[in-house]
Amino acid sequence: MRHFKLTLLSIPKDMKIEILEKLAEIIYSFKAYPGNEEIESVASALIEKHPCLKEPSSTSGWYGWKISIKFKMGNYRQKLRDAGCQELKVNSEKRGLGETRGKQNKVKKPRRCETNFLPNLPQGKDRESLDKEREQIAVEMTKRTPDINFVDAAMSSTYSLRRQEVIEDEPPVSQMKVRWPALFTERQISKEFTRLVSKDLSKSFFEGLDGHLSKLIQLFRSKRYEDIPEMTSILESLDKDKTNHRMRTAALLGLPWYMRETPSKFIKICEPSDREEDVIMGVVIGILVVVENVMEPLPLFYNDVALVIEEQVIMRHLSDIPNAFLNLMGLVYALNLNYPKELKFTCEVIQHLFIGLGSDSCTARVHSLKNKLLR
Repeated sequence: MRHFKLTLLSIPKDMKIEILEKLAEIIYSFKAYPGNEEIESVASALIEKHPCLKEPSSTSGWYGWKISIKFKMGNYRQKLRDAGCQELKVNSEKRGLGETRGKQNKVKKPRRCETNFLPNLPQGKDRESLDKEREQIAVEMTKRTPDINFVDAAMSSTYSLRRQEVIEDEPPVSQMKVRWPALFTERQISKEFTRLVSKDLSKSFFEGLDGHLSKLIQLFRSKRYEDIPEMTSILESLDKDKTNHRMRTAALLGLPWYMRETPSKFIKICEPSDREEDVIMGVVIGILVVVENVMEPLPLFYNDVALVIEEQVIMRHLSDIPNAFLNLMGLVYALNLNYPKELKFTCEVIQHLFIGLGSDSCTARVHSLKNKLLR
């Protein structure tokens, strides 16, 4: 058998620059601000694909490439910023580098793995033309049966305008609902999430939840909850009927208690006869569940499941609690909202462990759960 000896390539400077520029372009198409581990994975993949580029002075063979890629990404972002890239200009203002210092406290960098956080307006279109499309969407949504294909296309076309409003203007959610009524439908929440993070919201959420379902319920049962009757009630109700749907509901309702959080200000349960305004008073962001028996944590039938933001019901008639969590997470991304303080870790679990976004940057409490789930 003939043996071949690997010959390492002596790379000219202009060739290395060309390689790095191409890598930066491809990386940016996925993520403007890649993390350290993500850059490492690119450098490692480069050497694996092209062993002749391996560095003889590096144990890993790619450490120098990692450093070069990191600096090249900074240079690439600077070029795009100078060329007028809206997302990068906004982020420079956040750091006090932009011309308008007064906007520093209003802009927000991508923080939850958004890949299309603040795009420029489409070529050949301006705010006025896009706003006319927005008005057409609003009119279409007043019809009993809106043209779904038209709404899909127009919502995609006006995405950049909508993101500029959300990020730069930060309007009240009630105002966004008036201006963009289609955004507050399950179909468009899913599509907006895909535009924003390049992932299918429903598929990712339910596959991630189901993948951890049995282990999560097992962890719930491994603790004693004498001082938390709500968790005890959830587990006792689940024992009566362990269908997959009820396990999903039990996992999501029990998760805040397991993460040592109190969901009483987030999940509001009431009967049909209760005054809705009183129930949702003070709720910044949450889920309203209307049932005949408020003592049953896993009901078979819901009178209504709604989403509440800024003390207002903004979506109704969601099928169940898992679907409510799904759409609420979608709206949090679409409207660039903060996670509710009382459920910060629960939302992080949904983001990192269920949906699979930014799982390498968990807080210590979420990382601890991640380790237990993967044992």
